[in-house]
Order: sequence, then C-alpha cells, then structure tokens
Amino acid sequence: MGALNEQEASRLLAGIVIPPRPTVLTAVMEESARELPDSKRITGLIAADVALAAAVLKTVNAPLYGLRRQVTDIGQAVSLLGMGNISTLITALALRTAVAAQGLDRFWDSAARAALVCAYMAKQLGCAAPSDAHLFGLFRDCGIPLMMQRFSDYKDTLRLANAEAERPFTTVEDARHQTNHAIVGSLLAANWNLSEALRVAISAHHDLAVYQSGISPQAMNLVAIGLLSEYIENGYSRLTPNREWDKLGAQTLGHLMLGQLEMEELCRDAHALLEESGL
Repeated sequence: MGALNEQEASRLLAGIVIPPRPTVLTAVMEESARELPDSKRITGLIAADVALAAAVLKTVNAPLYGLRRQVTDIGQAVSLLGMGNISTLITALALRTAVAAQGLDRFWDSAARAALVCAYMAKQLGCAAPSDAHLFGLFRDCGIPLMMQRFSDYKDTLRLANAEAERPFTTVEDARHQTNHAIVGSLLAANWNLSEALRVAISAHHDLAVYQSGISPQAMNLVAIGLLSEYIENGYSRLTPNREWDKLGAQTLGHLMLGQLEMEELCRDAHALLEESGL
C-alpha cells in the first residue's frame, strides 16, 4: 500500500478517533533518543504517573526477568530494564491505555504474547531489530479496537474475516466498512511517530502478495516475523485454526529461509519463553 494523500486519509479517519501519542511517552522517547539519556529524568517522568510506575514495577518483577529480590524502586527498574526496554514497555502500556475498549483484555494479552515472540524471533533469526519487532507485534492489530469503537457490527466482521479461507482478511473489512484495521493501525502508528518500516508493515500485514509487493526488506521481514509469531501464539493459547497462516505460511517460511524442523524447534522454544514469562 502506498502513502495516503490528505483527502484519502481524511475520508478514512471520518468517525474513527485516532488517539494522540501520550505526553509522557513523547518525553520518555525524546530523552531515550539522546546520545546520553538522563535516567533520572526518565525515572521522574515514570514515577509521576502512578499507573505507569505500577505497571513498570509489575513488569520488571515478572518471572521473565528472574530477579532474586523484588524491585520496588522505579530508578532501579529503569536501570535493570535499560533504555530500549523501558521505551518499548511504556509504548505498550500507553497503547493499551489509549486504545481502550470494553472486553478487550484477552486481545491485549494476546498482543503482548505475540510481541514477545516477535522480539525473540527477530533476535534468533537476525532479520530485524528486536525492539522494532516487539513494537510491530504490539501495533500490528491496534486498528481492531478502533474499528470496534467506530462500527457497532464490527465483531460480526471479525468473525467473518477470521473464517475467510481464501480472500485477504482486510477484503472482508473493506466490503463492510470501506476501510480496514491495517490502514487504521498504520495511521495510528504515523500519529505516534513510529518508523516508516513499522507503518508500512502494519498496513501490509494482510496483503497476500506482500512478498512480491516491493515494500522495503525491513517492512517485509517484520510482516514475516509477525505472521510466524501469531501462528506460534495461537498454538500456545489453543485458539481456533489460523487462516492467515494457511494463506501465507509457506511463503513466510520461504522468505525467512526456515525448514519445517527449524520452525518446530523455534515453536517449542517460543512456547517455553511464553510459559516462563507468565503472560
């Protein structure tokens, strides 16, 4: 999908509220991007937001980090997590808060697990930055809650799209709503100043010709990692069969140069990681 012009963007946005990037996230990201970030300032920004501070402490004390003693100090949490992990964590928390919709806890829990697997796959395969892969896993389907807020019958659309065995998922959405969650998600990503590769990957992740589409290698790798991670997370959560993997699984494994045995080993390792994470 190419860049949207102003008229197309305005039409797509009609009635769909795209939340702005939260101030605290902007401040943390700006500070983290400095050559010498001021960890004390970042600590102060997090500590000033009670909900954010609690979520950061909950994360750093999760089984995934295997700490021997409970961390109760935000400064220590920032030090242990590192600037990259802190930025990703705060982005995830801000997204879940900003794109709130009733009854979507399972959706966000699934996204968190898929994002963790995305980061793991990126590290193991060396085809994307783990931090970018993590953000892609979080933002890939963020348009779904926004579509749900806008269209009262969107749950019916999801049911139909999830059951579609041949056409792209987004084709079902387009037919019913004249837009789709991939486009809406890419608009939110642009609004939050995410990278071009992330925005393109979000918009293209249901394109059945994505590996022949000519998008950047970075965006294409993110799409591939996302599809594999979704397949793994579905298996871990014992969800219904993944139609998207049926449509693009073979192409995805070819793009990532993975054989069946290699994929099965990665699946086992990723399931163990998810079990350890407690997500």
